[in-house]
Amino acid sequence: YHRKLHPMRRILKGLFLISVLAGTAPVSILSSCRSRKHRLLHLAWIVFWYGSFVFASYWEFVLVTLQRVALDRYLNAVESVIYVIHMASILALTCQWRNSIPNVLESIICSDSERGYVVDCRRSRRFIRIQLLLVWAFSCLAFAVDIWSQKCVIFRAFLSISSYVMPNVISNLSFVQYYMLLQEIAWRQRKVTDSLERELCHLLVPRRAQIQKFRMQHAELMYFTRLVNQSYQYSIVLLFMGCFLNFNLVLFLLFQGIDNPGLADEPKWLYMLLWLAMHIGKVVSILFFNQKVLNEQSRCLDMLNGIPNPGTELQETINHFILQLQIDLRQHVVGGVMVLDLKFLTTLLVASADFFIFLLQYDVTYEALAKSVQSNITK
Repeated sequence: YHRKLHPMRRILKGLFLISVLAGTAPVSILSSCRSRKHRLLHLAWIVFWYGSFVFASYWEFVLVTLQRVALDRYLNAVESVIYVIHMASILALTCQWRNSIPNVLESIICSDSERGYVVDCRRSRRFIRIQLLLVWAFSCLAFAVDIWSQKCVIFRAFLSISSYVMPNVISNLSFVQYYMLLQEIAWRQRKVTDSLERELCHLLVPRRAQIQKFRMQHAELMYFTRLVNQSYQYSIVLLFMGCFLNFNLVLFLLFQGIDNPGLADEPKWLYMLLWLAMHIGKVVSILFFNQKVLNEQSRCLDMLNGIPNPGTELQETINHFILQLQIDLRQHVVGGVMVLDLKFLTTLLVASADFFIFLLQYDVTYEALAKSVQSNITK
């Protein structure tokens, strides 16, 4: 156990430290910080930064959002409320897991030991570095472009960064853990499927006990996938709501900028394009890593269906295995309605198109009413 624990801690040490500072992981995830004093300090830090975030969001709404035109004002206000709720859900998840996270790590290591899985340290470390590099690149670009778009007015830039940029940075860090868990599940599923294929295709007499063992390992990984998605379901739903709203608002503003080039200057264009890329990246990443797990499950199912004449003794075990993989255990369903696979992109695109048309119709109607009122006043 300890021989496997130390390499895992070395791989995840940087991610754990950043996550603790960002409030997206409990301080008990660090083996040297599990005392009551550390927990109280971490709780005080979380309360302080969340209070500061809510305070900045309030003043950004009062001083900036309320000064915008009607449509922008409503959508930005709703988006800000979603960010406040989303940050609260992330912190609630952090507090919920403060006592359980050491047991979760221990169960993962024990499960790896039972199935003989050896963690590829270099591959896992490279994956984490790439994800953190993407978060760092977005943060730097967002800070720079936000300050530029606010004409270097420090107070307005500070409110904008605190209200809109920082919540996305925090949620990005939170979902790095989510991506890592799903990627590790997919790698373990691939290993189990490879072992099963060797057992069924390369041995003259496949062992029924081994196939049953592989079936139980697949069931365990499917159940763990379900637990991961259940733990993150509220955060995922809120993230999709925020991304959907902001994506369509930015798309609408880009359309207005193309129709009336004088409405948006160069920093605003760059700012909107950056947010479009960020929201598309977050949504696609969540669906992509869930799809990777589903693909490994489908690969195992195709391999089992392709076994010719497995024999009477193995047929019942293989049939149970196939039935297990075919049954929908809703491990990729969140919120009771959202199925996290790449097919869900079609649903999002249809909904986005409908909402975009609504924004255009609202804008046209609002302009017509405004002109009508103005002409009546003139008369």
